[in-house]
Amino acid sequence: MIYLIITTCIHNKFGSTDSEKRKQHYINSIKQTLSLLPSNIKPIIVENNGLRQTYLDSFNIPVLYTNNNKNNYSNKGLNELEDIKAVIKEYNILDDDMVIKITGRYHVMDNSFFNKINLLESSYDVFIKFFNVCTLKFLSYDCVLGLFAIKCKFLKQFNYSINPASAEVEFASFVRNLNCCAIQNLGLRCCFADDLRILDV
Repeated sequence: MIYLIITTCIHNKFGSTDSEKRKQHYINSIKQTLSLLPSNIKPIIVENNGLRQTYLDSFNIPVLYTNNNKNNYSNKGLNELEDIKAVIKEYNILDDDMVIKITGRYHVMDNSFFNKINLLESSYDVFIKFFNVCTLKFLSYDCVLGLFAIKCKFLKQFNYSINPASAEVEFASFVRNLNCCAIQNLGLRCCFADDLRILDV
């Protein structure tokens, strides 16, 4: 089975704290992604500020609320990984299931990434773009964490160091040992701070 985990954090500790702008990014991006999601892929939202009712419930897909934003890590990648692992446990995602992860404020511009996974899921362990989002250049040991897919068993194995210099570098280094499908064009629109820009390589 293939799952899409949409990671969200309504009350952000990193970067922009404009809650209304953040809300609109989430609503618009999640709607766009879900509109392009093939019917065989099961979407789940995870949010890490505790169990309560939020606007995320309006999408009519499962939402798991965790308390992981209370953890004071130096890098939001650690909180996000804990959220993903909480989803795996809660929904009993199996080791050989494929897990797609997308940052909730980002969205796909077309369904090519999903279609590639549907077509090649049995041939690869991971689908990822090796790329540095700051320099906008290919780097062998850096990656886009906003959108990737990986077999569940490898997500369960992976852990960041306590204070990683770069979550992207650590994850890229880990998956380089797996059977990777290196994606050239994610077709992903990213929201860095308060700006939107498209990763078009």
